[in-house]
Formats: sequence, C-alpha cells, structure tokens
Amino acid sequence: MDEILKNALSEHGGEDVVIPYSQVAKIFPSEIPHPDSFDYKMIDEARLLDWAKNNSWEVQKLPDQAVSPNSPPIRFSRVA
Repeated sequence: MDEILKNALSEHGGEDVVIPYSQVAKIFPSEIPHPDSFDYKMIDEARLLDWAKNNSWEVQKLPDQAVSPNSPPIRFSRVA
C-alpha cells in the first residue's frame, strides 16, 4: 500500500498533487461501501491521515473539483 501511493504521487510529480478519489480509495479502502460505485469503497480516512503524517504529506479533499459529491479529488501537499 505504501509503495503504491508513493508511486502514484511520484507519477503525478511535484509537492502539490491532486489524485482522483477512486485511486486513493483503492489504496485506503474502508469497510463502508461507496454510495456511487461498486468499483471502490469509501476512503479509510484515519489510515490515510496516518500515512500522510508519517510520510510528510498533508491531505485535503477538494469538493469544489468533485464530479460527484461523494468522490472529491484528494490533494496531497508536501510538508517541509
């Protein structure tokens, strides 16, 4: 899981990266079904935030850029 997200962040590049909700949800799935998709579950936010903190990233949902209210993209910003 750790390497998958690190690779995704590296692919997108930079210190401020936006990744689609579905990609993050596949790496940090919760037990809660997603209301709009059978392809992925809701994000386990506690695990995501713990990973971000331990890897020097801040995480923020971007509801203003969401295609669906239940699937906002996720911004990763590098913490110095």
